[in-house]
Amino acid sequence: MRYIKSTVFVCLALSFIIENVSGQSNNRDDAGSRLYSQNAASSHYSPAKNYGQQSTDHQGVSVSSKESDQPAQPMADSASTDSTAWINVAYGKIEQRDKTGAISVLNPGDYINEDYTSSSSGGIFGRVGGMLNSNLIWGLDGALVMIDGIPRRFSDIRLDEVKQVTVLKGVNAVALYGSRAANGVILITSKRGSSKKEMNVRVNAGLASPISYPKFLGSADYMTLYNEARANDGLDTVFSPSLIDNYRSGNNPYRYPDINYYTSKYLKNYVNSTDLDAEFSGGNRDAKFYANIGWMNNSLNLGEGANEKDTRFNARGNVDLRINDYVSSSIDVSTVVYNSRRALGDFWGSAATILPYKYSPLLPVSMINPDSVNAVSLAENSRNIIDGKYVFGGTQEYLTNPIADLYAGGYATTVNRALLLTNSIDIDLNSVAEGLSFHTVFNADYNNEYVQSVNNDYSVYTPVWDSVPGSDIIESLDKFGSDVRTGTQYARGANSMQIKDLGFSIFFNYLRSFSGVHNISATLVGNGTSINTGGITQPATNANIGLRFDYNYKHKYWVDFSGSAVNSTKLPAKTRKAFSPTLSLSWLASAEDFLSGSSNIDLLKLSVSAGILNTDLLIGDYFLYDNTLISQNYFGWNDTYSNRATVSLQGSNPDLSFAKRKEINATIDGSFFKHLISLEASFFIKRMADIPTQRFSQYPSYYTDFVPYTNYNSYQYTGLDLMVNFDKRIGDLVFDLGVNGIYLKSKFVKWDQIYTYSYQNLEGKPVDAIFGLVSNGFFQDQSDIDNSPKQQFGEVKPGDIKYVDQNGDGIIDANDQIQIGHGLPPLVYSVNFSVTYKSLTLFVQGTGTKGGDAIKSGDYYWVDGDNKYSEVVFDRWTEATKNTATYPRLSSQQNNNNYRSSDFWMYKTDQFIVSHVQLTYNISRKILGNSFVKGLGIYVDGSDLLTISKNKDILDLNVGTSPQMRYYSAGVKASF
Repeated sequence: MRYIKSTVFVCLALSFIIENVSGQSNNRDDAGSRLYSQNAASSHYSPAKNYGQQSTDHQGVSVSSKESDQPAQPMADSASTDSTAWINVAYGKIEQRDKTGAISVLNPGDYINEDYTSSSSGGIFGRVGGMLNSNLIWGLDGALVMIDGIPRRFSDIRLDEVKQVTVLKGVNAVALYGSRAANGVILITSKRGSSKKEMNVRVNAGLASPISYPKFLGSADYMTLYNEARANDGLDTVFSPSLIDNYRSGNNPYRYPDINYYTSKYLKNYVNSTDLDAEFSGGNRDAKFYANIGWMNNSLNLGEGANEKDTRFNARGNVDLRINDYVSSSIDVSTVVYNSRRALGDFWGSAATILPYKYSPLLPVSMINPDSVNAVSLAENSRNIIDGKYVFGGTQEYLTNPIADLYAGGYATTVNRALLLTNSIDIDLNSVAEGLSFHTVFNADYNNEYVQSVNNDYSVYTPVWDSVPGSDIIESLDKFGSDVRTGTQYARGANSMQIKDLGFSIFFNYLRSFSGVHNISATLVGNGTSINTGGITQPATNANIGLRFDYNYKHKYWVDFSGSAVNSTKLPAKTRKAFSPTLSLSWLASAEDFLSGSSNIDLLKLSVSAGILNTDLLIGDYFLYDNTLISQNYFGWNDTYSNRATVSLQGSNPDLSFAKRKEINATIDGSFFKHLISLEASFFIKRMADIPTQRFSQYPSYYTDFVPYTNYNSYQYTGLDLMVNFDKRIGDLVFDLGVNGIYLKSKFVKWDQIYTYSYQNLEGKPVDAIFGLVSNGFFQDQSDIDNSPKQQFGEVKPGDIKYVDQNGDGIIDANDQIQIGHGLPPLVYSVNFSVTYKSLTLFVQGTGTKGGDAIKSGDYYWVDGDNKYSEVVFDRWTEATKNTATYPRLSSQQNNNNYRSSDFWMYKTDQFIVSHVQLTYNISRKILGNSFVKGLGIYVDGSDLLTISKNKDILDLNVGTSPQMRYYSAGVKASF
């Protein structure tokens, strides 16, 4: 709460100052300052220029100049409208026409009107070629997220606050960020203020419903099949037919419970949510401000857990100040407070494991014999009589139950607070050298997370039923536990989850044109960060110096050299410094005489980049280069303390050095047929090389204590990412179709390994390879078992899975595992389609994957022992179904033979998801007239509406965790 009050106070105070400043100098011309004309990193004053471009709407087609004929656009960007003129790149901005290499740009203001999402990561999803999800670029997970030049998290900013997102994919594009940028960089630039006063308000409300629940068997079916499983194992059955009939009849569900925790008796059918935000901007030439305040609430409504909810409050204030004609500064303050309240216990885990016949979680008081003083007294004295009708059920084996946890077990609230402070200073040094500018960016970020909990105890009761057949009377209750509510609140994790991030960047930019044809841009940057995490002595640090030199001739030929001198405290002193060079060449082919007159080619730009980026992201822990010794206890033959010795875990290697990203990529940017089709495609070969590993294959098996880490392992990604867009206007109809995707192949190039058989070696195989056994049907009888290779995973019987002997040694064991699939789909794509007719816009987004595999595992699919049975066992092997069965025999014992990684359990993850549909209506300006409302729009939308897949039932299902949800919402956005 202090963070909220402080941030709001700062924002209001700065706004008050700016409002007073705004009353002065309003007649001054922004173009009067030379500083504003500099194309400088972190400068928010770069002018918007069309460079001769035709006026376009957000689809890129010509629009009418008759404003009164157009619908009001309530979601227009409140910051300056230069998103199509300038592109944010590493420590600088470039003109749109100078974008080269593997860089993709998103301007949320262009599409948030028709495709609303509150999260910044959700706003990127499905819109950039080369990204498998919102943080995985060209196969590498964990891209560096930079918000206004500072390493931060997606959760630190909502999409409403974002001006531009630049995805830096190629090695040349990320080089200035040094070691930490090896997995790619996502630059998020927040909105800034403008001279025009604006206010936008959005309110969005919705609900979500579960897509799918697990389908477990009821009590009678479970008992019947468990008897079968025991018979398969040669054991006596445990449930009599009469007992099974009592459970099947359902006459007394409390005496003979048949519990399904996924029914509406225990769960609500929906989750509701609300989010709202308001943004304000204004100012003049000397001072501009942008402020955003947002709030979000998700109420889970699970049983009586109506207090379970997620709330998020965010506030941002960005202020730009012009000190004089040469110096400007910006101050950014933002805070995020996130609370997540949950009932204690594990409802979803319990629902997936507790057998349906064990007990009833609720026992009706009305069934207690009123003459049973003991039972009546126990019930009346309980502190937890639910709805005046029920006490909690349980047994001595089950002292808690998932429903009781929701009502009386207490709760835990996870509180996450972030306060982010940024200051930048921009100095025009034209007086020193024309085109030179100096910039600094400093940040101080504080994140803290802790858990507040109230832990309650409660009693559960086991009923003793009247012995008269058919009686529904509870004669007595056995009580276990006690009802205790201390009211004590506990807090934990406050120190270990405390993160302090301090950082700075200092850089010079140089921008100069000679004779109107020779254009030079250069950047020299130094930066450092230190991230201190509570409970960890060693802070995570990063420091590097970067240099970029870019030359272009007539904006037709480009040469870009970008390099970075990096430093890592994870390496020994002699190797902790290295230089990472990259080079990019680009050519605007459409400007050549042989293409400039073409009526079909509007733009054709070709780029090729190559480079080596030294990184410590793949090194892992600190001190891998040093000999590590630990003190260890040894025990004698009778397990009594014997002695203590110092042993080695690894040897030393003073030459251990950086891992490397080695890459070459080629990119095509094009526009064709009078902007009907636009294209952006990149082909890349990227190798992650010299990854430190202990090369045990080089030493005898008994020599493990002193094996050092050396730079050896490497793997490679080869791929093509593609972004194609089609725009067409036919009268009042505007069509926009975008297709984005990536096709990716990977392989291990070198990998230290010791395998007897070459087919198990990783080298040459995909990085995402799934290994397992190859199945060969079921054993049909004992003769089949006797005449097959001997399987080493336990005793096998008819109906068990038999496997292929890969090495021909007559034995099935771990040596017979081979590659059986791919964990990641090689093809990931999305389709974004919108059609606008006057004031009405329909947007549809679909996302898909092709070529991926996964293993069905876990207790839902791998049913043995006392596991809860799911519907998958209906297709089990029996003597009667041996020719048609698709599931192995049931067993009441642990079955290590059947339930292991093999292609028997593999399924394809190919799918196409209708991920978002939104219908938007923008009120015409004619209707709004001259009212204070400048724009007004309403919309309805849905997300994750449909999965099209052969294995839809598997892909839509979560077991042991909260279900996947289908979302529906409606909202309104107004501008003033």
